[in-house]
Amino acid sequence: MTDELPMTGTTLTVRAPGLMSTLQDHGRFGMRSLGVPWSGAMTPVWQQLANALVGNSERHSIIECFEGGLKLHSGDAPLRMAVMAASDAKMHLESGNESKSIKPGRSYTVPPDTVFKLSSTGSFRHAVIAIQALESRDHLGSSSTYTKAGLGGIDGHALTAGDCLQTSATPQGLERECLDPLAKAYQANTLRVVLGPQDDHFSDSGIETFLATEYTLSAEVDRMGARLSGLPLQHRDAAARDIVSDAIVPGSVQVPGNGQPIVLLNDAHTAGGYPKIATVISIDLPLLGLQRTGSTYRFEAVSVEDAIAAVRRQAIDVQKAISQISTVKDFTLTTEILLSHNLIDGVTDGQMS
Repeated sequence: MTDELPMTGTTLTVRAPGLMSTLQDHGRFGMRSLGVPWSGAMTPVWQQLANALVGNSERHSIIECFEGGLKLHSGDAPLRMAVMAASDAKMHLESGNESKSIKPGRSYTVPPDTVFKLSSTGSFRHAVIAIQALESRDHLGSSSTYTKAGLGGIDGHALTAGDCLQTSATPQGLERECLDPLAKAYQANTLRVVLGPQDDHFSDSGIETFLATEYTLSAEVDRMGARLSGLPLQHRDAAARDIVSDAIVPGSVQVPGNGQPIVLLNDAHTAGGYPKIATVISIDLPLLGLQRTGSTYRFEAVSVEDAIAAVRRQAIDVQKAISQISTVKDFTLTTEILLSHNLIDGVTDGQMS
């Protein structure tokens, strides 16, 4: 999926892939009946904002990197990129003996033969990198990487050293920056849930425990799901610990026989045999992908109507943030920026002359 942009651009070579860096877009929908998960960006708001900063459509493919260690080397032409991450993420642009620290929430024009280095994602577990006009190929309607089935991304696998990405546009205009409307929300420790569909498989005390006590994020968390630990949730009886396998979705809270909840995430399977006490609403799921092991949560029951209203409010907040994206005030004029504005009389495109 690529946007309509001039067919110029450059390459971007992966020098070091970091931990589980993949291409993701908005997700692969309409395939769950065939056993194909949604996949897609774990923090969709960051995908939207990062893409808006570089002039892509909101659903354009991005690079999602966990923890850090990612190094990307630009080719023989400039490119534009933006990163959404924790404010304390450590990132640099390196060229020769020079190294420039960069920050999330704004775009940068990366000169040719320059290395982007994401040393650390900081307080959060992953970061989102948008590249203007990054090219990708769809598989079953999406470029999102699902490694277990070899779908999307680059031949269905996570980024590896030597992989080569391609862009199809030369940066135009000035750098832009934005505020993350959910910066505080991502520090929250409340997971809103709609109870069911198998909440009747749990005792009254089990439901009370679920809604009244804290649960801790374990080290067992990835794109498929997050295991939490806390007071065991009591099933109604021994027979209620299992069900005939039925549909599951990202957000489903499965409770196996040990009583410890598992919250399913983007790459989760499409069916399962553990009873589901509740479903986490979609806009709260990013907390489990972002926050670190040891984070604690409380579950709060809401109605379907309240969940829909919350999703709509967030969508309005995000669109407002995108509409308020502004030109960076402390930018430095470069040859690339000047040429991109065609300030030379009689030259139709200074960058191509």
